[in-house]
Parts: sequence; structure tokens; C-alpha cells
Amino acid sequence: MSRLTIAQVEAFYWAIELGSVQKAAAKLGVAQPTISLRLREMEAVLGAPLVERVGRRLGLTRRGHAFLGHARAVIDAYQRMLRASGERLVSGMLRVGLAEGFAVACLPHLIPALARAFPQVRPEWTVATSAGLEQDLVDDALDLAVLVDAAGHRTLRLAPIGLQRTVWAAAPQLGIRHGATPRDLAAFTVVTTPAPTAMYRATIAWFAVGGVPPGSLCVCTSLNAAAQLVAAGLGIGAFPARMVEAYRGQGGMEAIETVPTLPAGRVYAADRVTADRERSEAVLHVLRGVTDAIGYFDGAGADPGGKGRDDPRWTQPQA
Repeated sequence: MSRLTIAQVEAFYWAIELGSVQKAAAKLGVAQPTISLRLREMEAVLGAPLVERVGRRLGLTRRGHAFLGHARAVIDAYQRMLRASGERLVSGMLRVGLAEGFAVACLPHLIPALARAFPQVRPEWTVATSAGLEQDLVDDALDLAVLVDAAGHRTLRLAPIGLQRTVWAAAPQLGIRHGATPRDLAAFTVVTTPAPTAMYRATIAWFAVGGVPPGSLCVCTSLNAAAQLVAAGLGIGAFPARMVEAYRGQGGMEAIETVPTLPAGRVYAADRVTADRERSEAVLHVLRGVTDAIGYFDGAGADPGGKGRDDPRWTQPQA
């Protein structure tokens, strides 16, 4: 007599939770036909169909609705058993997104740190603007991402990591004096990423505080490309302080002391609410270790929102 397997229950549970066979296959690190086969085998064992197509998503039959709660209990118990046995939570493919400014300073340290902590993991790194990464998370194209000033979405969880000091920067040859005000900097071309990125929002808000609009804007979709334009003397820009330090070492650009200063960016680790929380927290522990080791958040000041650097809570924004 055929019996149900954990692999079949996992295929059923994640296909329904994520809404498609393709997403379940990516989650479990197997081929799409494998998930389809496991679903058919499971239905054969139970003697009834469990899933059906509802528009572009997978839905549940009446028998499937009755079985889903049991499947969830089995998956929860199985994961607790694995944790109790000491099996590593992080293995297989891991799709990680990093905000560009954060990646410049941290990615060279993250790669070896993650390999040491979880030698069975196969990371795929995506470096882009926070706005783009956040949408990738919503679309389930990433497993976890580091975001700056996340907009928040009902399908995502956010865990604060720290405050990222942000500064105005320019090439030395522009001769911008320290103590510059919005009115002073309005005379220069401002290089920024497009709305609604964190860089764009911070730029526009800073000039608004001074009661003046920015001068001409040069909008570039890549933060690294924007930094290269500023380093070439083609304009000024607002960047993470650690990113400016990296360019200053190459003689490209330097930080400008301004009045007022730019507010620090809030850095979060984010995942989907359907993701394995224990797995995400294991990766988050590595992220925190790296930022501590290189002092990434040093000098960013206090967190006015009250959620400090060591707050372990994952929250779900309502958006």
C-alpha cells in the first residue's frame, strides 16, 4: 500500500502557500515537474483531487481545504524535528538582494561569512535599488533582501538592522565648502536614482527642509553609476557614508558637511511572510555579525523611531 511522504506534503503545502508549482519548486530547490509529480502521487494515495487551477493561481478543492491544516501541522512538526536534530536550516539555493550602497561596503565580507556559517548554501546575489529589491521580494523573486527606508508591503516582514549614515558628496575639484546649505547646493546638478528610491526621497526632502528646490536633476537607475558621475565632477549626490569612503580612497569624491545634515537611512532585512522565519533569522545573524565586524553603522546616531540596532523583532507593515 502506498503511503504519503514528507516530500509530497511539502510539495502540496508550498504550492498552495505560494500559489504555483513553479514557486514551490524554487522554494524547495527541485525541478517544476518534480512538484507536479509529487502532487499527482499524493492525490493518488488519498484517492481524491486536492488542487485545482483558479485563474493564474493554484486553489484547493473541498478535500484540499480539509487537508491543508493537517499538512501545515506536519510541516511545522518536521521543521521542529530538524532543528532538534541539529540539521542546518540554511542549505541549497538562497536568493539574497542587497541595496547598492550597502553592497559596496558589505558584500566582500558577506560572501565568506555566509560560506563559513552555512557551507551547504548556494547564494545568488542581486544588487539593485531598495525599491527594485522590495518589488522582487513581493514577486517572490528573492528569498531575503537588505533594504534602506523600505516602503513596506503586507506580504513582507521587516527586521531593523541599523541606521546608515548618509552624506552629501562631491568631487574635490568642485570646491564646495563645508557647512553648505540647500541654497548653496541648489546651484549644482544633483545626481540621484529615480523616484521612489530612498536616495531620491532623501534628496528631495533635504532641499524641501531648506525651502528651495534642487537645481537640475540627473536621474540614473544605478546607484554605483550615479557615484561614478559624482566622482567625475558632473554633479553632487547623497550616498551612504561608507560608500563615499570607498570612493574617497580612490581620490574620486569626498563627503561634504552640510546644514542640515541628511537623515540616516533605516536599514532592514526583509523576507516574505510565508518564508521560514528560522531560516531568515539564521541569515540575519550573519548579516548582523558582518556589519558589527566592519563597524558599518558606527556614527549614524540614535534611532528616533525607538527600534534600535539590536531589536530582533520582525514586523509586518500594513500597506
